Amino acid sequence: MEQKSVLEIAIRKVKEGQDEAFVNARTAFINKLKAQQGIQQDWEFKSFFTMPEPDNTDVFVGMTRYESAEAIQNIANNLMQSPEAGQFFGTFDMKAFVAVQPADGSNFKLEDYIKDGNVLEVAVRTVKEGNENDFESKRKGFFDLIAQQDGYLFDKEFIDLQTGDKVVLIGWKSMADFQKGAGYLQTQPQMGEFFGILNVKAYQALVLSSN
Repeated sequence: MEQKSVLEIAIRKVKEGQDEAFVNARTAFINKLKAQQGIQQDWEFKSFFTMPEPDNTDVFVGMTRYESAEAIQNIANNLMQSPEAGQFFGTFDMKAFVAVQPADGSNFKLEDYIKDGNVLEVAVRTVKEGNENDFESKRKGFFDLIAQQDGYLFDKEFIDLQTGDKVVLIGWKSMADFQKGAGYLQTQPQMGEFFGILNVKAYQALVLSSN
């Protein structure tokens, strides 16, 4: 059976007064992470927008693609007790942490969909109890509308391997396209109907800050 990659998404809110320490500790930790066997790709994004309330400190989203779920576990065992991990994890609060695979069973590669200058939305959410049967139809109604907007690039639904949380990535060509699309979509009933059946754990809109 084909081994499928796993995308780890860590949404990190920098602790107040820890901006410089966060950047330095992140660099040391990511360098150590990239040296591990089983890493296929790593990205770091800076959030510029969240809902429903703005963040009071910077939020960064790390995305790492591993060759398999086994690789994640092996690397975690190697890294989590390291001094680099201890220093890094002390500089932020985790808003969300998931390890996901596409809901459609495909083998997703983010670099096939986005490049520098594009905008990426990431949302971690669950379906409210009793609304599970409505998810697909209400999602389709809303995302069909998203796909009609200028600058829309893609959307992809994922499932967290541990919790079953639903995670989505949405790509836009530019900041202007994202802002125009978001402004329009917030006025449409399909958005309210879809969000009405969800509990959103984390939502960030991102720009690529480093590779």
